[in-house]
Amino acid sequence: MKERLRLGVTEALFLKPLLEGLDAPESQFGLSADFSGSLAVAFSDRPENLRGAFLSPIDYARHGGDYEIVPGISVSSSQPTGTIQLFVKEGIKDISRLAVDVRVTSEIILAKILLLEKFPNLSEHARAIQFLPMMPNLESMLKKADAALVTNLTPPPAGQGDVFWLDLVEEWNDLTGLPYVHGFWVVRGGGWNDSESKELLAAKERGVKNLPSIARRGASVLSLPEERCLSYLSSFSYDLGEAQEAGLSEFLRFSYFHGALGDIPDLNFYSGEES
Repeated sequence: MKERLRLGVTEALFLKPLLEGLDAPESQFGLSADFSGSLAVAFSDRPENLRGAFLSPIDYARHGGDYEIVPGISVSSSQPTGTIQLFVKEGIKDISRLAVDVRVTSEIILAKILLLEKFPNLSEHARAIQFLPMMPNLESMLKKADAALVTNLTPPPAGQGDVFWLDLVEEWNDLTGLPYVHGFWVVRGGGWNDSESKELLAAKERGVKNLPSIARRGASVLSLPEERCLSYLSSFSYDLGEAQEAGLSEFLRFSYFHGALGDIPDLNFYSGEES
């Protein structure tokens, strides 16, 4: 039996529509799951293990010259989903210490952009924001910091107590008028082919059509209401069109401006096999 090509993925529920049918016996792919940050390292450092990976914008940008984007597929959102939450401790007006989820990368840069662009510290003597990487436990994070960045791989818990929080996707859309792109398929230049792209596109098309079924399965695993999972999945777009490209380009521009990138990489798309 031919060994399957491995794709690096996360366990995020919003990614499931892009994976629909990729676990079928006839699929040429197999899936390897990890956290977003670890996945980016594995794809960069051990290229022989992964044919492609679902990466965040920053993880693509840091290797933009070597990577290509599979066209037409991404996960993005413009409305609140609770996927990226910024919790602020009561009474805090200037954030000097921000606890961040150690598992992610782009979300940390998004928080930095929004804090500097939309919510700058009021005091002219405020210090630069110190980022404290931690595992995502809200109580522990707020004990050590003024605010906490939490990313959720599934619909967030219904009860958040009395802690004030912002949905950073909503704040990004308010700042730019554009969607926030959570991630997309990334492959290496010269190591990909048309049949592989077609299979990923077909998986996305099946997933978009089968959102109710995916929500049902997710609800069973997560012990959540099916309607809630369907509403959550329906809040995302799974295309990579003009709006997503514009949102992605704007995010990379802000990331460069605020020192997270050494330059602004081009969006290199896989363009098909040469004849």
